Amino acid sequence: MEKGNLYWITGLSGAGKTTIGNRLYYRMKAQKLNTIILDGDILKKIAGKDLGYKKEDRLERAYRYSALCKLLTDQGINTIICTIAMFDEIREWNRKNIENYVEIFLDVDFDVLKQRNRKGLYSPKSNDIAGIDVEVEYPKDPDIVIKNNGEQLLEESIEKILNYTVRPDQKWNRDEKYWDKYYANKLSDNNIALAPSLFAGQMFEKYMEPGKNLIELGCGNGRDSLFFVAKGLNVTGIDASEVAIKELNERDLPDHCTFVCDDFVNVETIYQIQYDYCYSRFTLHAINEQQESKILSKAYNMLPASGYLFIEARSIHDGKYGLGQMVEKNAYIYDGHYRRFIDLDELVQKLKKIGFHVIEQEESDQFAPQKGENSVCLRVVAKKET
Repeated sequence: MEKGNLYWITGLSGAGKTTIGNRLYYRMKAQKLNTIILDGDILKKIAGKDLGYKKEDRLERAYRYSALCKLLTDQGINTIICTIAMFDEIREWNRKNIENYVEIFLDVDFDVLKQRNRKGLYSPKSNDIAGIDVEVEYPKDPDIVIKNNGEQLLEESIEKILNYTVRPDQKWNRDEKYWDKYYANKLSDNNIALAPSLFAGQMFEKYMEPGKNLIELGCGNGRDSLFFVAKGLNVTGIDASEVAIKELNERDLPDHCTFVCDDFVNVETIYQIQYDYCYSRFTLHAINEQQESKILSKAYNMLPASGYLFIEARSIHDGKYGLGQMVEKNAYIYDGHYRRFIDLDELVQKLKKIGFHVIEQEESDQFAPQKGENSVCLRVVAKKET
């Protein structure tokens, strides 16, 4: 599912945030119905009634706004927010966590702000005013700067925003198109693997019980998920390939399984459900290291005490390691898509730091043998400690 865009319009009081935000909203909504606007003054009454205007209160309020914006954009809603919230750590959080983030700074001379003074905030009797009593951190590298002293026409500012090309910062090599084509070709050739992996069978026999709840991250064509369903587990499979999920949902599926098309890294709501088992086969090497850290933490938080995390992934000792164009540590673009190879020791240390107890860790070229390839994979079984 495509994420929505976030237009974070910031500037001091009187900079014109609400005016520009409203005009942008109505222009965008005429073309994209899934568009909303959030105004700081309104949000304060909803999400900040318990907070004042000291720096620490403003920072907490800004974090709430950012979390709300992420929740909305993750569900495909284009969001415009008009807020002061001028803190470096907030903008850094936005860039790190919100995929389609556009930062717009309304730069207005202070003399102009005092002349406007529409809310009476710049009077001598006012206290805790951002930019006067409360120190602000002006944007260091905004995507769009609008000098809004009054010389530029409002429509010119709106056009500047609308003409900006949104560059997703977090949509890192997710390869949806590659995998859609892959599964479409396999389906058309009737050449798609249906038998469960060796990993699925062995993990079920050693650790799993019928009636428990399992989520598979990156379920692909569902071969392992359907195996777990047949074994009596309640299964949720999530994958970013529309082709794969559509094909699964067109089957006559039992009630105790669900398949959803979404980004298992950035989605939030599905991780609010508690699962006994989190199963990740051939998914960690399809995402970057930052995304890996994110889903491992989410897995830990959603599992109950004594819940299990199962991981199988390509190792740094795999025969394809180093082939293609290197794009980051242990990661390459090769044969049309992204592959990252996992260092077993580093993964184990990361899991332990999060709080997992690692009960199995092993590498082998027999875990997922490929004809004509030196396919070396690692396996890790980790348990959430009580």
